[in-house]
Amino acid sequence: MTTIDITALTPEQKKALQVQLEAENRAEKQKKSNDKKILKGLKNDFVLGNVDFFIDKRNDVEERVIKMFKDLESIVEMDSALYGEKKKEQDSYSHTLDDGSAYMQVGWNIKPSFDGAEAHGISKLKDFMASLAGETENEKLLMKFLNVALKTDVKGNYNPQKVRDLDRLREDANNELFNEAMDIINEAMIDIRTSRYVRGYKMVDFGNGLMKRVEFKFSID
Repeated sequence: MTTIDITALTPEQKKALQVQLEAENRAEKQKKSNDKKILKGLKNDFVLGNVDFFIDKRNDVEERVIKMFKDLESIVEMDSALYGEKKKEQDSYSHTLDDGSAYMQVGWNIKPSFDGAEAHGISKLKDFMASLAGETENEKLLMKFLNVALKTDVKGNYNPQKVRDLDRLREDANNELFNEAMDIINEAMIDIRTSRYVRGYKMVDFGNGLMKRVEFKFSID
């Protein structure tokens, strides 16, 4: 690699070098711009070449899952008659063949939420947290962490899952105020059914004595 001593160049040589560098810089920018256009085209082709396959398959899957839920109704009715009405309240139903060669589960994906009565429990929970606060920097930092766990979203709603996780600390807290707060919060918590799903597996013979467990999972809105 040749090293150029700029200070040894004449003004004309410096100007020529600057013109050369500017030209190289423009060429590099142009190449990058062209490469970006090529890359965008490749990405567009990738999406357009594949998306319809999955849309078509999803339509087929949705129709089959809807049919499965319809077919399940008579099974649930008989299950409830034999084992109690609570069977109807289940969020999922599953069955495995006697030889274990196939298994299926159909059900609802669940999202925890509140019915609006949780505010009183949250207030009591914060009172309990405040009673633990001390003056050391670590204790103040702990309170900040706990407040993050109880932070609301832009709509002012608490994260039910984070709040629910606090219920596991009853034994550690060993405090009546904490228990009372969690009781109120738990009573206000409801699980909302969102999308339907089907998952399972089947032992598939791939030939030459090779049996493999093939799993699947699909969800529909």
